[in-house]
This record gives sequence, structure tokens and C-alpha cells, in this order.
Amino acid sequence: MNFIRMLFILVIFIVINVYLFIRGWQALPGKTAVHIIYTAFYLLAAFGVFIGVLLGSRLPDWLSYICELTGGYWIILFIFFLSAALLGDMLRIADHFFHIFPDWITTNYEHAKHGYLITVFILLGMMSVIGYIRFSNPGITKLELTLENSKGESETEEIILVAASDIHLGNLIRKDRLDDWVDLINSQQPDIILLAGDIFDHNMHAVESQQMDKVLTRLNARYGVYAIPGNHDFYAGIDRAVEYMKKSCMHVLRDQAVTIDNRFVIIGRDDLTNRQRKPLDSLVAGLNSGLPRIVLDHQPVSLMESCENNIDLHLSGHTHNGQTFPYNYFISWMYDLSYGYRKMGETHFYVTSGLGLWGAPLRIGTRSEIVRIRLSIN
Repeated sequence: MNFIRMLFILVIFIVINVYLFIRGWQALPGKTAVHIIYTAFYLLAAFGVFIGVLLGSRLPDWLSYICELTGGYWIILFIFFLSAALLGDMLRIADHFFHIFPDWITTNYEHAKHGYLITVFILLGMMSVIGYIRFSNPGITKLELTLENSKGESETEEIILVAASDIHLGNLIRKDRLDDWVDLINSQQPDIILLAGDIFDHNMHAVESQQMDKVLTRLNARYGVYAIPGNHDFYAGIDRAVEYMKKSCMHVLRDQAVTIDNRFVIIGRDDLTNRQRKPLDSLVAGLNSGLPRIVLDHQPVSLMESCENNIDLHLSGHTHNGQTFPYNYFISWMYDLSYGYRKMGETHFYVTSGLGLWGAPLRIGTRSEIVRIRLSIN
């Protein structure tokens, strides 16, 4: 069933790309050299991300990077090009029946087509610059939450927790950017750092060749760094990814719970990619019921399970909040909680938009973030 669905999506993707290729071809000046360059660039853009993902570890680093970056931009901006092409066709059809174009367009139709294409590229270029700036300057979302502790102690304890998700280290998110992010996280002076999956993108070769473990080991918190895998960590090769996390001084939790300084419990769930992952009730069985429970679950699809098992705080990522408009609206239809904070019963939930992203370094209508939570444990 999954194969049929993926095949259907691939066919639709190819059909739309053929349509866009033809429309772009028709808008260009009628010169052979221009069309040859256009065809080569279009093929790289349309299929670059597939080449980078499928063959990235076999290609030179620079070529894998170009393929992924070019293809990523195309997939992110794909819907805007499609919208522009459809708008152009609708205007052309409307003019055919109702003659809506002014004379200066009808008498200079070829120049008008070229102008329309240039205008689309200028607008998308401006959007790309804004999107890159929003991605390159992650925000710090601050929350203050109170959790109940039934150990019988009267003093209120405060814990500074910093959470990040979807870092996607690899060809796109490189060592120099990671270095800045580690500084940002450390500047919050966290007591504990929680990484909620998708530490890596899909290409461990790019991570290892840049020796990113030397940067990750700089993450500094009193109780250490705890991480769970996400779906992309499985794509990268889960065993290899987990070993690299451990090499980077992370405590990796895969369907495991750990008590921190007899103050609170971290429960790390394996990603849904592992179809044999354990149910949450089996992970909380036998835990000290008097300590607050914090769950890390990469994909935000098990919210009610956390409520039913008396979880105090549930942290997820995965969605990127859609990353760019209008995908953020699609994502909000797919998940009960696609981004942000919500309290259900006695359980606090936060789904982060992620520190990194996928495809291209763009945030349009969303932002990159880390989450700083001041926990008051009564």
C-alpha cells in the first residue's frame, strides 16, 4: 500500500514538472543556447534532491551538496512556481474569452511573457532571502511550567530545560552552523538538554567527514544531553546514527526511562519508524510515581497516550511547522497539535518547529527555534 501511494505521488510530481517545464520553455526567448541551459538546470532542480539522497554517499561531497541544495530549493519553491504558472494560464484563458489584456500586452505578447517570468523570479528571490534570514536567526521560545512532585518535599525546585529537535545535520546543515547553534544552546545555561529526534538528515558520510562530533561534545548541561532518534536518523542508518550520538556524548534513549538526580524522569520513545517500539504504558511501569515525567517522542501522534499515562510534559518535533507557507496549513490539518503549546488534562505538550530543516535553508511563515523551559517542581 505504501509503495502504491509513493508511486502515485511520484507520478503526480513528474506530471506537474512536465507541465512547469513546458510553461517555462514557452516563456523563454527562442534561442537554442538558452533552452539547453534551461533544460540542464531544470533537470538538476527537479531531480537533484533524489540524486543527493539516493547517491549522496557515493558522490563527491561538493556534488552531493549541490544536488541536495538545488533540488531542495526546487521542492520548497515548487508550489509557488506552480501557482504562478496556473495564474498565467488562467489569465490567458480569460483574455481569450473576455479580452482582459490591455493593448500594450497583446501587441507585445512575447515581451510580456518574458516580463512575467522575470517578475516571478524576482519575487521568489526576495522570498528566498527573507526565508534564509528567518532560518539563520533561530528564536528562543520561553515557557514557564509548574509540575507537581508528590515526594513529600515542601521546597520548590527549578530546572532549566532546553529542547531542540530536527537539527538535520548533513550536507545542508554543516559544521559551522552547528557551531553557532551549540553556542546558542549553551548560552541558555541549561540544567539539561533534550534533543527530540532527527539529529541527522540522511547522510552520515557528510556528518562524519566534517567531524561534527567534536562540535556536539561542546553541548554543556549539569545533567547532560539526552536524545531520541527520529525518522531521518533511521534513514541515515539507525545503528550508525546511534553510535555517533553516543560518540558525541549524548545519552540515547530508545524506549527507555532514566531518573535524573531523583528529581524527575526522562522517558525517550523510539521513533514510529520502528514498528516494534514499545507502548508507553510498558515504559512507565515500575517508575517512581512521585516524580514528574517528561516524554520525548519525535512525531506528535501519541498525545492521548501521554495523557492516559499521567505524563507531565510531552515534547515532540518532526513537523517543522510546515517549514514554509502554505505547507504550515497542510501540517496543521494533519496533526492534532502541529506546533506550539497546549495543555490536555494535567499534561503539558509542546511541539517545536525545530532548529534545523529539510530541503532548503528557508523559513517562510515559520521560524527556527530552540525551547527554553523553566520547570518549577512543587
